[in-house]
Amino acid sequence: MALFGRKDENLFFLFEESARVVVRGGDILNDVISDYRNLDLKMSKLLELENEGDLIIDQLVGRLNASFIMPFDREDAFQLVQKLSTTLDYITGIIDRMILYKTGEPDQRVREMAEVLYDALLLQQKAFKLIDKLESNKKPIFECCEKIRKLERKQDNLYRSGLADLFEKEKDKPLNIIKWREVYEHIEMATDHVEDVGNLIRNICVKYS
Repeated sequence: MALFGRKDENLFFLFEESARVVVRGGDILNDVISDYRNLDLKMSKLLELENEGDLIIDQLVGRLNASFIMPFDREDAFQLVQKLSTTLDYITGIIDRMILYKTGEPDQRVREMAEVLYDALLLQQKAFKLIDKLESNKKPIFECCEKIRKLERKQDNLYRSGLADLFEKEKDKPLNIIKWREVYEHIEMATDHVEDVGNLIRNICVKYS
């Protein structure tokens, strides 16, 4: 079954492009974590990427508003658009806080959390590549969504244990606690939004296959 009909095939391309842009944001975050130099330049690249993402989102919204053949709830589609956009916002926020708060090089906890986030972003991108052929791709789509769910649970555990370690190790440095807690929170929230997207895609599979 074609979710959007022939007239709306570009919607699939735009969703894929939006997910790809979010992965590129993850690439920049990984670059910051592996090489904590030239932060302003990397932030500038991320802001340019955000602008590119916004243009894709605008095109998506325009096509959703103009579409007549769409056996796919517009509400679901708009939520997907919103979650993708917000995920990239949180990735930008991670780097922005490192710069504003002058946190210094990321610790091992940030590296672990960023790795989990990136794995989830790749699975999200894969799910969007599969969704245009919903019936034949239902099983691998469900597998992607389930893996994302497990990664989000892993992220929750890393976040909670990370905060506990942070309050223990930095108990005499409250400013350090505030700085890194903000970074941890943004990574965890970005992963939450990826899980939200996975849940939406899973629900679409259930409803329309």
